[in-house]
Amino acid sequence: MTFTFRDRSVYYESHGKGDPLLILNGIFMSCASWAAFIQAFSKDNRLLLLDFLDQGRSGKMNAEYTQALQEELVVAFLDHAGIERVHLLGISYGGEVAMRIAARHPARVKKLILSNTTAYTSPWLKDIGRAWEYAFRSGDGRQFFKTCIPTIYSPGFYEKNYAWARAREDLFVKVFTQDVYDAFGRLTRSAETHDERGNLKRITAPTLVLSSEYDFITPVFLQRELAAAIPDAEHAVIPDAGHASMYEKPEAFTALALGFVNLNAEIKPL
Repeated sequence: MTFTFRDRSVYYESHGKGDPLLILNGIFMSCASWAAFIQAFSKDNRLLLLDFLDQGRSGKMNAEYTQALQEELVVAFLDHAGIERVHLLGISYGGEVAMRIAARHPARVKKLILSNTTAYTSPWLKDIGRAWEYAFRSGDGRQFFKTCIPTIYSPGFYEKNYAWARAREDLFVKVFTQDVYDAFGRLTRSAETHDERGNLKRITAPTLVLSSEYDFITPVFLQRELAAAIPDAEHAVIPDAGHASMYEKPEAFTALALGFVNLNAEIKPL
């Protein structure tokens, strides 16, 4: 399905019925990235998936922008779908946009999950993004893969699944075009100014910060700082997983996310 935002077509999916849960993608992801999770996430909830501008099947931009544009897009999508309040799960780049929404539009967010994301773009993360951009500019699928992908996974997962990784590298060479690389570049640059540290105290939704032990993109210590700065936040760490925790540990990721979203808040300990 699509709707129009700023004269561009935006792709989204809706699965199941129940309390709405919207997932916001990481930078290299799209709605298609969640295919294996649809059954579990739509069992008790209306699962909503959305491709940001410059991502997946949504329209591409022709100028630079900041994440404020993606924030506007998400709010416009909720209005389009007739949803007043939603559970919001943001992964990495999507988590950065999600915390913007939760801080600036608190009445729209029931519960918030921030997975493998940080409150600001640190010098570490900024230089990782710039390394990615050099790879984008090369137009070389193998250089792009070798620069961007290995550090997204934990070393143990990558070694165990190395044949799969090599096949993905070959796929990148075949399907990635210059237009795709340009879109990735704009997405990456839009995150350079991300800094929500001064706004986190405005988040009123119960929040789960979900981390991974071997996250080399958004390290755990920065996610501890994120959780500490949000008034009503819990923090969980998935062991033996990297930045792409949902793929390395899908059962743990799903259990933590859905358990947090659907737990009755009125349950009290004995």
